[in-house]
Amino acid sequence: MGRGPDLPALQEPFGAAFRALLPGLLAGRGRLDASEAQRLRARRARLSQSGTFVGHRRYERGDDLRHLDWSAYARTGELFTKQLEEEDLRSVTVAVDLSPSLLAGVPQRRVGALRLAAVLGGLALARLDGVAVVAPGAPQPQRRFAGLAQLPALLEHLRALPVASVAPEAVSAQVLATGGVGRLHWVSDFSPPRSFERPLTALRRRGARVTGWLPVIPADEAPPASGYWNVADPETGRELAVPVDRALSRELRRQLKLLRRRQRQMFAEAGAPLVRWAFAAGPVDAPRLADHVPILSACAR
Repeated sequence: MGRGPDLPALQEPFGAAFRALLPGLLAGRGRLDASEAQRLRARRARLSQSGTFVGHRRYERGDDLRHLDWSAYARTGELFTKQLEEEDLRSVTVAVDLSPSLLAGVPQRRVGALRLAAVLGGLALARLDGVAVVAPGAPQPQRRFAGLAQLPALLEHLRALPVASVAPEAVSAQVLATGGVGRLHWVSDFSPPRSFERPLTALRRRGARVTGWLPVIPADEAPPASGYWNVADPETGRELAVPVDRALSRELRRQLKLLRRRQRQMFAEAGAPLVRWAFAAGPVDAPRLADHVPILSACAR
């Protein structure tokens, strides 16, 4: 994980607890929406007819018996179906904001951003969609993944992304350069909102189906009411302890409320949803499955 000079140290986004949680989270997504599960079974039937081998999944009733992998059965004693990649994989793009501003907060907002990208990308891989991770400012600003077997590679790619000051216009330009955009998940703090207005409009005009994802930290909802507030400049890493009195606390709440309203308005005008995900609702080092269900619910809509 790269970072610039004088910036805060990067926190580990994918600890052992998160890596252990992720496979179960992806496997359980079908329970949320029966119609979506039915659609996936129909799509699997199409996948089994032709294409390039991309991996295995456990046999489910109704699968084409001609595509059972008997070699895998001999090794494991369990039934697996060969998965083949369609020629026309649906396009799913995950755009990741690498801005230094995501290093602010406790815990760092960047941790939530990378976990969002991992879950969103993993859900697409579980559907056997092609996934493009777009992150301008990285040595490899675009990388594609296909098949759930590439989930570990996706995590390592996200973990290694550097910190980079890149304008939102660069993100939208990179996304549009990929060709057919399809569904786009844009992970960012979307601040200041004004800088995102034109990129969102450009994406809408090109037919992209954008969903904004904003990882929320506790201070976004409940700024301190007293004591001292450590303010860090994300560009330089310098910190300043600011005493918090009633007037400052009231103003912080007002500014945060105004920011949320502007962000909602911006996405509403772009005809796109904005999902605020409280990734630090529980201990960051011990993520819970229940805390991630809102992501699955939003993706099932």
